[in-house]
Amino acid sequence: MSRYAIDKLCYRVTHEPDLREALRTAPEQALRAAEPALTEEELAAFLAGDVGRLSRLGANNFLLHQLGRWQLFGLDLPTYAERIRTEYHAERAGSHGDTHATG
Repeated sequence: MSRYAIDKLCYRVTHEPDLREALRTAPEQALRAAEPALTEEELAAFLAGDVGRLSRLGANNFLLHQLGRWQLFGLDLPTYAERIRTEYHAERAGSHGDTHATG
């Protein structure tokens, strides 16, 4: 996984109106053309608006927030926040359970 590729794309969303428009009108094509290249897992997560999964892959949450700000991939700010919170709670529940596992 390349969290740099995810972060770079999110950074570019803020600074490149043409990219934002391409992501609205032909999202898969725009994502496949992104440099550095995204993995298939990253591409699928973007297309699904799965910011929780992108966060789990190591993406910077401040940069991911831009997807909701610019209303890309079916996201808006409330939806972004809900998905990040859901992932955070699931991750905490999973890691808490791991501390009690025995070998």
